[in-house]
Amino acid sequence: MWKLSEITAENICSFNNLHYVLNQGVTTLVFGNNMDNDSQGSNGSGKSALIECIATGITGSPLRKMKNEEIINDSADECMIRLEFFNDTSDEVFVILRRILRKGGFMVECLIKREGKPITTDEAVRPSVDAYNKYILEKLGITKDELYNNFLLSRHKYQDFLSSSDKDKKEIINRFSNASLVDIAMDKVLEDKKPVDEALHRAELKVAGLDGRIEMLAEQIQKEEASTREKARTKSQRLADMEKSIGEKRALIRDCKEEMEILKASYTEIEKADKQMQALEDSESSVGECLEIITGLLAPLQCGSLSDWNGIVAEKKDKIEKLSGELSLWDMALEETKKELHEATRKRDAFLEKYRVFSENMKVKVSGYDEELKRLEMQITGLTGQITELGKQKATLTAAIENLNNKLAGTITCPVCRHQFLLSDENFNVEAARRQIKEHETEKGKLENLLAECRKQSESIEESEKKIHAGKRDLTGQNVTWEEKIQEAEKSRRTVVGLQEEACQSKERVTRSINSIQTELDGIRRKLFDEAFSLLDDAYKSIRRNIGSRGEDIKAAESAIGILENTMKELKESSGSDILVSLETSLKEYRKQSSEAVTEREKLEKQANELMRQADVFLQFKSFLANTKIAALAKVTNEFLESIGSDIRLHLSGFTSLKSGKVREKISVSLLRSGMDCGSFDKFSEGEKCRVNLATILAMQKLVNGNCEEDKGLNLIVLDEILSPVDEDGLASMFGVLNKSGITTLVISHGNISESYPYKLIIHKKNGQSYINNLN
Repeated sequence: MWKLSEITAENICSFNNLHYVLNQGVTTLVFGNNMDNDSQGSNGSGKSALIECIATGITGSPLRKMKNEEIINDSADECMIRLEFFNDTSDEVFVILRRILRKGGFMVECLIKREGKPITTDEAVRPSVDAYNKYILEKLGITKDELYNNFLLSRHKYQDFLSSSDKDKKEIINRFSNASLVDIAMDKVLEDKKPVDEALHRAELKVAGLDGRIEMLAEQIQKEEASTREKARTKSQRLADMEKSIGEKRALIRDCKEEMEILKASYTEIEKADKQMQALEDSESSVGECLEIITGLLAPLQCGSLSDWNGIVAEKKDKIEKLSGELSLWDMALEETKKELHEATRKRDAFLEKYRVFSENMKVKVSGYDEELKRLEMQITGLTGQITELGKQKATLTAAIENLNNKLAGTITCPVCRHQFLLSDENFNVEAARRQIKEHETEKGKLENLLAECRKQSESIEESEKKIHAGKRDLTGQNVTWEEKIQEAEKSRRTVVGLQEEACQSKERVTRSINSIQTELDGIRRKLFDEAFSLLDDAYKSIRRNIGSRGEDIKAAESAIGILENTMKELKESSGSDILVSLETSLKEYRKQSSEAVTEREKLEKQANELMRQADVFLQFKSFLANTKIAALAKVTNEFLESIGSDIRLHLSGFTSLKSGKVREKISVSLLRSGMDCGSFDKFSEGEKCRVNLATILAMQKLVNGNCEEDKGLNLIVLDEILSPVDEDGLASMFGVLNKSGITTLVISHGNISESYPYKLIIHKKNGQSYINNLN
């Protein structure tokens, strides 16, 4: 694909010298600063010189309605424009160099570099300026109309697709679809068919004439045979009968001619009604108004009646009304479920918040309980050890006391001195032992008191542990209760969500049904005209058939008159038997001629039918190509509309086949919002129209480039104040889409975009001279 890389110019408009290297793949905002006149702002700064360089460089003529020499700087006698294109795919550079002289001269030169090497052959040489202009467009792979409608868009030349006439729409679609090539083939087929049709018409008239002669000869032979049997009948009576038959045939001819005149007048009336209906279809009249006018146009033509479109419309509107009532109920249900969902969510969230507080408190309490249990456990451990130790000490004392008591049990008291002693141990001190027992008993009592105290403390600790465990169990129970409450609240909420989703799905179902019926209603206008034009087409065919039939009747009657006149002449000059022989000879000859004529007619009919079949195939193929491109244009346009944040969608209705087999080449445009027809294009605000136009421009450029030959097409859009009605946010959105698309774009505007936008080009004008300040 070709990309414009560099623009150089001398003495063009208000520039002495202009040189600009384009930023590829981004959208550059071009605005001006007229320092010679502050009240002008950006006007008059020389912004449009850029687009004039491109337009004049490619086509050889300015974009604005002015003479070529008027773009020359007032201080110079000639100007120079140089455009440089490059093509990554073919590794090729293409340079256009033009010089325009004030005295009317015009010089053009084209240069090519391929793989970095200049082409020295005459490949880019042409004999005249017109030949160069044609060659340049062919080299780029686009037409002049495509250039002005899809690449260089200025209010001076640009005609948006949606507002263009049906004829222009069809020409654009046919260029996309290559239907023009099919038209060439169809014209060739119809050209071949024309002499066949003429020959077939002559053959049909010949057969009709011969059939008339044969019929009249057979009739005369019967009369001659009857007159031979009935000798009473005179020659004068027979001549009078023939004269009467001639008169009847001449009256039939007059009647047929009169009927043909009436049919031709009816044909003219049908043509008039056809034109009126075409104008009506292009108008903004409603279905009801169209139906009333069409009924009035068709009534006097007696070409059939229309379907009960009023009844169909009423039925569909009644369905929409019922569905709208159901939709209102679902809207109410949705509103109610929203309230219920809000309340259920509020309750759940309240429970969650309380549970959160409870959980935090529970964590603190459980942590405190665990710490206390740990502390108590440590106390229990200490007490257990102490009790064990005290038990050991008590056991030791008890054993010592028992041992002493056992020893004291063997005490012997001296009767004289009362001295007590043990026989087994003379050195054992009984008194000391008894004192020691008392001391041990005292110590033992202390130990028992300590043990009792330790056991009491242990029991107290165990009781505390039980209380703590009970507290933890209580917290766990409360936690379960909170979880159950939350689960119940969430279950209630999910139930409401389910009801809401059900209501939402039902609303969507009803909305789809309404949109579907509305789409059918929107298409009724087109179907109404399809049926009306089909009736007219049938009427055309019927009149043509009747005119042909009356022509054949006239030819047969004229042939019959000729036979009768010849028979009368022979009757006057010959005997009865001679006349009969002559009539039979003529009948034999005419039957032979009729057989040959019928064979020739059948042969011509076969040729005409085959050519008509070929034309129908080409017509169906053309319709298929056109409808494919129409659908593609709508699809790509809607993709761009979605990407720039517009809720408007485009619906295009393409070519349709009537019941008669005729194809109606009518392109209908509908703009939809949420699936509903939202009126004609001119009804929208200028900002909305700009968004739709930009999407259409991008879609059409994509289709134009896609339709080019390999390596051809142009990656460039120049918008000269086309987007002026769009606000800053809208421009930012559009620029985002353009930058994402990778198309090299120049937008000539008044700078209505954020100062932070990175790609800007300012054209200053001072002391009558313009110059470029590239901010990126």
